[in-house]
Amino acid sequence: MTDATPATTQTVVVAPQARSTWKDWLPVISLLVIVGGVLLTAGGVLRQVNDNTLRIDKLEIRADQRDVQLGDLRMQMAGANAKLDLLVNRTGGAGK
Repeated sequence: MTDATPATTQTVVVAPQARSTWKDWLPVISLLVIVGGVLLTAGGVLRQVNDNTLRIDKLEIRADQRDVQLGDLRMQMAGANAKLDLLVNRTGGAGK
């Protein structure tokens, strides 16, 4: 008799490679959403700054135009006052 042990074969079972799910991509997705939100907010702020700059420019132009108009009005009033002074002097004065 011979002592022969039957040869046993061992089988190694390897699990198939797991497919990535959306949960695996969650950090990347949230980072992209945050970056997108920051860019949209920054774009809105820049647009508002540009709008405010245009408004300020328009207000400065209007203020300059009013300054010119007030200067013209002062010149006209000075001329009218000079004429009134001449009339009062020619007529002999109103309060005398």
